[in-house]
Amino acid sequence: MAASQDGKNSDLFNWVSEVWEKTLFQPDDEIAVNTFQKYFAKDIVIKINHDHVSREDYFGYITSTRAAYKLTLTHSKEVKVWESPNGGGSLVFDGALNYTDKKTGEEQTGHVVMILDIRKDDDGEMKIVQTTECVTRSEGSVKAFEG
Repeated sequence: MAASQDGKNSDLFNWVSEVWEKTLFQPDDEIAVNTFQKYFAKDIVIKINHDHVSREDYFGYITSTRAAYKLTLTHSKEVKVWESPNGGGSLVFDGALNYTDKKTGEEQTGHVVMILDIRKDDDGEMKIVQTTECVTRSEGSVKAFEG
């Protein structure tokens, strides 16, 4: 079992951060879609604010949020990590972000704490296979199907 030490982030945290950067925060929609398709398991289990969400609905939420807002990650922190000796592991990720409405310029802040399960598939590719997320925005709680 490996854990982050001396304030350094684990390889797993860095991998998850890169996946989220490509999925949410960079401006190219094609990169976002390809990253989602590659790194979010086909049978992923998703729970957001006590709601179970299908992979398709999660993808729709991500794409509609990207379409409506410019997202900026303002803070991220590795809370806890367990790295599997076979690759992947479990991670508690804490992040804060800004949502800037692309039409009005209005800004909101958001906060997410995620517990992620990452495993290698049969081809040795890392995949997010489960995520449980507690998500809020400055206007209140976020429901999985809002965007």
